[in-house]
Amino acid sequence: MPKPTWTSRTKALLATAGVALSLGLMALLGGCASLSKPSLERALLELPKNAQISELARIAMSADLGRGPQDLELVYAHVPSRAGERAGSPVLLVHGTPSTLFTWTELIHGNESFRGLAAERDVYAIEVIGHGVAPGRAAPYSFEGCARFVNAAIEALGLEQVHLVGSSYGGEFVWRAALNRPDQIASLVLLDSSGYERREQDWLPEEVEMRDNPLAKIGWILNSRERITTALAPHFAEIPPDRVEEFYLVCANAANWKAMIDLARDENGEREGELAQLSVPTLVLWGGADIAYPLEVYGQRFAQDIPDARLEVLDGAGHYPHEERPGEVSERLETFFAVVENR
Repeated sequence: MPKPTWTSRTKALLATAGVALSLGLMALLGGCASLSKPSLERALLELPKNAQISELARIAMSADLGRGPQDLELVYAHVPSRAGERAGSPVLLVHGTPSTLFTWTELIHGNESFRGLAAERDVYAIEVIGHGVAPGRAAPYSFEGCARFVNAAIEALGLEQVHLVGSSYGGEFVWRAALNRPDQIASLVLLDSSGYERREQDWLPEEVEMRDNPLAKIGWILNSRERITTALAPHFAEIPPDRVEEFYLVCANAANWKAMIDLARDENGEREGELAQLSVPTLVLWGGADIAYPLEVYGQRFAQDIPDARLEVLDGAGHYPHEERPGEVSERLETFFAVVENR
C-alpha cells in the first residue's frame, strides 16, 4: 500500500495546529493569564507619568454600534479648565489602538515647560470600547462601531460644539463621528490618522501578522516588554518614559488584544470617499517622520480631500506626536481652537 503524501498546505495546517496547541497549553498552565481590567486600571494609574490622574469617572450610556442599542459603561477622565469662566469650548480626546485615554496625560496637564490643554478649557479623554480599562462586552469591533461610540459619548457627557481630537485609529473614529453627527462638533483635529486604503508597502510587519495570521487573536499570550519595545521603537526618536510599560499592560489583557485584531482587519478605507463631505473646521496635524502613515501619502491626502483643511507638520516627530512633543502639540491645538472660536 503506497504511503500517504503530504501537501505543503497540509503541512502548514499541521504546523498551525501545533502552534495553537502549544499556546493553549501555555495559557492553561497559568503562565500567561490575561490581566484583568481592574488590575490593568490600577497598574496604569500607578505609572509615574499618570500621577496627575487620581481616578477615572464612569457613567452608564446607551449606544447603537451598528447592531442595535446596547447598554454600555463610559470610562473617562475630566479635567476642568484652570481658566474658570474664561474657558473656551471643551475638548474631547480620542486615543488610537492599542492606546488608552492615558496617552493624553501630559498633553492635558502640561509640565514645568508648558501649560497643557486644561489651562484654557475643559478637557475630556474617553476610553473607547475595546480598549484600555473599558469593559470588553461589545465584540466584534469595527471602526464604525467605535465612531458611533464616540457620538454616544459626546451625548452622554452633555457636550455641545466640542473640539474633537483623534490620534491614529482614533483619528478615523472621530472623522467618522463628525460625518455621522456634524451638529455635535465645533472642530476636528486628526493626528496621524487612519482612514484611507493602505498601500501594500505601508503595512508594518506586526500589522501584516494581525491581519493575516489565523492565530493572531491569541497573540496576547506572547506579549512581552521586549516585543513592545521592538514595535514602538520605529515610531519615536526616543521612546518617552513609561510608554513601553503602558502598552505592555494594555496588550496583556486578552479582550484588548482581540479588539486590536478586529480593528486591524477592518482597516480598509471604507468611508474615504466621504471625507469631502466633512463640514467642520479641520486641522491635520502630522508627524513628519511617521512611518505608519507617511505624510506625503496620507497626511497630505487628508488635507486635500477635506474642504478647507489646514495641514501642519511636526518635523522629525513620529506616529505619536502628542506623546513625543506634547508641548508643541498643545500650543498648535490651542492656536487652532482660538481661530475657530473667533470666527
